Formats: sequence, C-alpha cells, structure tokens
Amino acid sequence: MSLIENLRARLRSALRGVTNAKTLRSRRDRRRGVAALEFALTLPIWITLLLGAGDATYYILVNEKCDRIAYSVTDIVTQYQSITRANLNDIIKASGQLMQPFSFTNNGLVIVSSVYKPAGRLPVIEWQYSGGGTLVKQSVIGVTGGVPTLPNGLTLNDNDNVIISEVFYNFIPLFLSEGLFADKSLYRVAIYKPRISLLINTPT
Repeated sequence: MSLIENLRARLRSALRGVTNAKTLRSRRDRRRGVAALEFALTLPIWITLLLGAGDATYYILVNEKCDRIAYSVTDIVTQYQSITRANLNDIIKASGQLMQPFSFTNNGLVIVSSVYKPAGRLPVIEWQYSGGGTLVKQSVIGVTGGVPTLPNGLTLNDNDNVIISEVFYNFIPLFLSEGLFADKSLYRVAIYKPRISLLINTPT
C-alpha cells in the first residue's frame, strides 16, 4: 500500500470514528430529551398522588380521633351516679383535647343524649346536651321528649337507660378540595349503659 493510500485509509477510519461518536451523542441527547419530556408530563400526576396521600393520612387520623372522642365521652358520663351541666362541660372540654393537634372548637360538636324505656312504653329521649364546638348540627337520634332513632337497630328492654354520644366534625382537606377527600361531615356515635344508676334526670 502506497503512502497516499495509507493516509486515505487512516483518514476514512478517523472520519468513521467521528461520525460514530456524533451518532452516540445524538442518541444520548434524544434519550435525555424523551426522559425530560416524560418527567414533565407525569409530574402533575406525581404531585397529585403525593398531596392525596397527605389528605388520606389526615382523613384517617381525624376519623380515629372522632371515634376516640365519642367513646371517651360516653365512657366517662356513664361512670357518674348523677351528672350536672358543669360535669358535662368539663367532660366535653377535656375530650376536645383528643383532637389535638387539629381544631375541634371551630369544626366539631358533641351531642350527648339519655334514652330511657319505661316499662310497656316506647323509648324516649329524657335529655340532651350539646357542646365542645360551634358547628351547627341536629342530633340524628332525635330531640328531647321524642322517640329516638336508635343506631344500628338497637332495641331496649323495659327500664333500660343508655347514654348516646354523637360526634360531628367538618372535615376540610389540607391540600385537595375536590374528589375523594372533598369537604365532608364526619359522624361517629357511641352507646354505653350507666354503670351505677339511671341517668334520666335532666342535668342542671
């Protein structure tokens, strides 16, 4: 092979190397561009999922705290031999702390009802108390002096007395205001029998 042919061969080899390098760089750039585009397109989905997970966790926590308030209030009230409005005020105020670190005062309400069934007659709501927050709600059980709508198909025997605590809470999502975790009213109820004596006298 002459010197000129040898130079030409080396030149062609060098050119092929440059072309291959450019091709590889071009492919890498295209792959990076596609990855960046995919990330940009899916970013809103990932953000929505992240915020939704935060609201879901918040929703679960608030539900658990509402359950705890309902059962705690009912449990404490039924341990009294007789109860006053001052007692109920203290109980509801203390139970509201169970919602911490979330606010119960502005978004919640507790309604306590005493239901009694006289022998041979229909059950009646002897008295009701509401407090703990400024939320405006009506009892699902009924009104004082009326026949109660007892939850879960509950029936009472003659001379039975039960204390029913209803907890209402206005759930407001932290992040997403539409869809599964939009604003909604939570409701929890707990029912206990008095431990010591009937609690049918209206608290004063």
